[in-house]
Amino acid sequence: MELRSIEAFVRVAELGSITRASRDLGIVQPALSRHIQRIETEVGTPLLVRLPRGVQLTFAGRRFLQHSRRILQEVARASEDMNMGGDCLSGRVVVGISPTLSSLLAPGLIERCANTYPAINLTIVEEFTRRLQIDVMNGQVDIALLTNPPPNRALRFTAVLTEPIVVVMPRQSRGVSPVVTLDELASTPMLVTRGIRALVDEQLASHGVCIEVDCEIDAVEAIRRMLLRGRGTSIMPISAFRKEIDDGLLTGLAVGGVNLSRTIMLSHVGEQLSPAAHAVMGLLRAEIDTLAQRGIFSALPESAPHWSPVQERPLAGVA
Repeated sequence: MELRSIEAFVRVAELGSITRASRDLGIVQPALSRHIQRIETEVGTPLLVRLPRGVQLTFAGRRFLQHSRRILQEVARASEDMNMGGDCLSGRVVVGISPTLSSLLAPGLIERCANTYPAINLTIVEEFTRRLQIDVMNGQVDIALLTNPPPNRALRFTAVLTEPIVVVMPRQSRGVSPVVTLDELASTPMLVTRGIRALVDEQLASHGVCIEVDCEIDAVEAIRRMLLRGRGTSIMPISAFRKEIDDGLLTGLAVGGVNLSRTIMLSHVGEQLSPAAHAVMGLLRAEIDTLAQRGIFSALPESAPHWSPVQERPLAGVA
């Protein structure tokens, strides 16, 4: 079984679409389909159900996805261990991470770097995608995780994950609908960052819908605290509030009728990465893979609580 086929299967499974995975991987659809068919032949069972729009994993497909992610994670670890010479690497490496990911990724990345490459001086910069892309081009940041960045010939992009964007709100009474409809989404004032607002509005444009904004707040922690205090509703990538949702402190719900998601891209300038930066990039991908194994970036279970829209009161002190 070829590693390329496993990587192709994982990307199709994560995106839920052969068409989108084909664009993401830069592989024509017939070739991508052959990768999937080759795996299905080898394991002896269908892994995907082809739908009019996209694909859906079978039970065997969900099991094989778990194995595939572990395989890719072990390969990344092997590359990390064998190719970079261990703790002899040194130098300063600056990593840029968006605020919706930094609190999730930074602790593990720092620990991995300290344990594996103690001579590397790791610096983490928290900025939104637009600023980070400029910093990477200017050489102020060596590698960055960007959310749906615009094309740029000066930079090299590698897609590392795609995750759903969901509605997040305080725990409260719910109605009979298992998802938020587009009409409900358009009529519910949201606390949202500028970047996520632009991304969601772009994906909703073909449906003739845009989100209603209560307040733009470019501070994820501020939004978290507002929601935990029982104030407002937000729309964010699932990983940003996954812990609070899983702990029952907040409610997370998918949006029906549209596949809202974001793609995280690993970015750097051409071939200019130092050996130390290459090593840190491997650590970053390993940390992301570990969190993905735990389901941090996965869609909400179908048994998620139901939701009924409520009238939002204006936030005190917000114009």
